[in-house]
Amino acid sequence: MAAEKARDRLQAINEFAGKFFHERLLSADGQAARDYFKGRGFTKEDAVKYQIGFAPAGWDALKIAGQKAGFTPSELLSAGLTVHNDEKNSDYDKFRNRLMFPVKDNYDRIIAFGGRTLSDEAGPKYLNSPETLLFRKSECLYLLDMAREAIRQKGYVLVVEGYFDAVALHHFGLENAVATLGTALTSQHGRLLKRYTTEVVFSYDADMAGQAAVLRGFEPLIQAGLNIRVLVMPDVKDPDEYLQKHSKEEFEGMVEKAPGFFRWWAQSLKKKFQGSPVEERMRALQGFVPMILHIPDEVLVQAACSAIESELGLDNRDLLTIVNTERKKGVRKMVADRVETSDSKSEALPNAKPLFGVSDLQMEADFLALLTEQNGEFVPWAVNELSPEVFLAENFRQLFEELSAGDIKPEQLNQVPELEPSFIRIENQSEKKHREAMLIDLAAALKKRHVKRQLADLKNRQAEAEKAGDVQQALLLAQQMVVLKRQHSQEVESK
Repeated sequence: MAAEKARDRLQAINEFAGKFFHERLLSADGQAARDYFKGRGFTKEDAVKYQIGFAPAGWDALKIAGQKAGFTPSELLSAGLTVHNDEKNSDYDKFRNRLMFPVKDNYDRIIAFGGRTLSDEAGPKYLNSPETLLFRKSECLYLLDMAREAIRQKGYVLVVEGYFDAVALHHFGLENAVATLGTALTSQHGRLLKRYTTEVVFSYDADMAGQAAVLRGFEPLIQAGLNIRVLVMPDVKDPDEYLQKHSKEEFEGMVEKAPGFFRWWAQSLKKKFQGSPVEERMRALQGFVPMILHIPDEVLVQAACSAIESELGLDNRDLLTIVNTERKKGVRKMVADRVETSDSKSEALPNAKPLFGVSDLQMEADFLALLTEQNGEFVPWAVNELSPEVFLAENFRQLFEELSAGDIKPEQLNQVPELEPSFIRIENQSEKKHREAMLIDLAAALKKRHVKRQLADLKNRQAEAEKAGDVQQALLLAQQMVVLKRQHSQEVESK
């Protein structure tokens, strides 16, 4: 299949590039890069273990080597290893004069690279591969391939910000560490980490940017059901610097004492409000409310409220009262919004037989028909983007399930009678160059419709609970609606 061949080809290019960069590091040309790596406290053994490399300073070293190895200019571009210059109509190496860190998947295959500059020239300190068929930043964590077993054994994962921090922790025997790849933590990261542990310990830089990154990472991780703690390191900027001055045992001792997320945040506010009147400290509580509303477990809600109140020196249950008041406001608003516009009137409610409009069936049929384009090249992407549940028509849902499982090939969709009108419509109304955009737009529409139907279901159940006088169930359902909306909006923003 074309898509599989393209992925295999990308994989081969990445493996070639990883070997090329590593050999350059160990060559005479890599002396400055080796000196820099050694100056950061690492050894040749580390360079070999983590396949650290060096991208030469010239404009086309990798490009020339890649073409000699049989890779075409378009393949090097699609792998994100070269960049096209429109003015000169030529390609040049994306990574130049950088220390290179290969990013791997769970099968020890290189899928991307991160490069740290070795000069003071203008440009980013760190440069990452663009997203490709193999690589999505929102779903990858550096060194997770090597950290999985240690995470399971330790019972928690250390999340750091940079490549060097992750390598430093592994170098000192703290092999349950991973790093983000120049992006904020996402719900996909949360689900990925949940496979191996129930607890995350942030070890970000101690500056304001690091603290802000912890705050941004809270929501996707808490919604994934992960417990969050935050490591506070005195008098140092990051874990790498700390381990240059202290022992592994001292670091692990700090991890054991690391406070939970809300206690950590309250401690930072405590300094600001030290000696302030109770009224000001009460106002500070309002900042916690939106985040607490995202916690899916009631026990964790109560624990968070208790930790915050104890740090700020306030009466027990004040914050919980505020949280419950906000919940009730949300419930009342959702009840008032129950009567919707005609756009939502067709949304199926529980136990109701789905009623398909022309647009519903046509949208699903067109999407499946488009999956046959370019020999099914977009099927792996579609399977990753959507679940079968987004299809309302049972036969279309089954077809997508069979495609996902590999039980049928994309070209077999050409024989499905229900898709024939879509093939004719697509052929007559859209140019080939526009069909990929059509596919992406249809996927987004199917996702949005699925979320709206889920919300309609929750609203109906919440209304029934309220009618029955079950306030606790009504609040729980309202909270689930908030979480679902936030998850969907976060996925949209990450695109």
